[in-house]
Amino acid sequence: MVRLGATEAEARTAVAGPGGGDLALELNLRSGPPLTLAEATERTGLSGEDFVRLLHALGLVPPAPGTPAVPRDVVDAIPVISDAAGLLGEETALGIARVVGSTSSRIAEALVDAFRTEFEVPSLTAGTSYADVVEQYVDLTRAALPPFLGLLAAVIKAHLVKVSYGAWTPDAQNQAARRDLFVGFVDLVGYTALSRTLTPRDLTTLLARFEDLVADVVTAGTGRLVKLIGDGAMFVCDTPMAGCRVALALCDRLALAETLPPARVGADFGSVLSLYGDYYGDVVNRAARLVALANPGTVVVSDSAAAGLDNKSFGLERLPAQALKGFHAPAVTYRLLPG
Repeated sequence: MVRLGATEAEARTAVAGPGGGDLALELNLRSGPPLTLAEATERTGLSGEDFVRLLHALGLVPPAPGTPAVPRDVVDAIPVISDAAGLLGEETALGIARVVGSTSSRIAEALVDAFRTEFEVPSLTAGTSYADVVEQYVDLTRAALPPFLGLLAAVIKAHLVKVSYGAWTPDAQNQAARRDLFVGFVDLVGYTALSRTLTPRDLTTLLARFEDLVADVVTAGTGRLVKLIGDGAMFVCDTPMAGCRVALALCDRLALAETLPPARVGADFGSVLSLYGDYYGDVVNRAARLVALANPGTVVVSDSAAAGLDNKSFGLERLPAQALKGFHAPAVTYRLLPG
């Protein structure tokens, strides 16, 4: 680690304890000596308050005064957000920064956890010294990170093109985008009781398989996995036909997965507010409520979603009207059946 820029004292302390890999990663990724908060603020030309606000939006914690801990490359990239604020407005630029921060944090946590559980722990268990594990960590990061960052850039560009082709309209105040989407929520049945019987590793494996299966089915059906929500997930599709195919496929695939509980799906179709990669409004809220009406292995859709279907492709069984929390009128709903 000394060759990466650590002092002798830092290196001895890190290798003697559990922080060697952390320091090695930090040193390996540095683009130059880190800056103090005052130095970083001066370098950007922003006020101290504005700079800290940007760091918070990116999910980064400002260091204590006088502590050199602000990454230099982050400071040098800050003008990207400042320029975006001049073009799109300050609040919109901060919103985009929050998406970048939260997404980057999730990617980073996934990578670090995978390395620790699949490489570091097995190596140490096999008798490899911690110093050797750290050395391998440094070499692996140096070789793998640049191509991985290239992959991220390429995927972002591909998604920019994909999203740009989608239909949208401005809202009434011309402040946000609205899209007509099929919104679905898939929920694992009996997950809470099952999770109490599983080891942490088995639970991690179960959730990873669930995420893989949902992402595979939704993407194959030309939809998008918006987010995971504990034991469930939210997805969207452009049309009710595509969305209903995905919903039935999810139930079928999860029913066949021996290591996963069965699922149920609730869905609605209509205009949603699109904001920073997520969706809001009555359509989203109604879809989330409809999950509770579905039996294990079944799909319940709203009247709006049902109206956009080809009756030759799907069957619909009307359910008794039921009140949904947060909505005044009883909901007209249908159990979706294969055609």
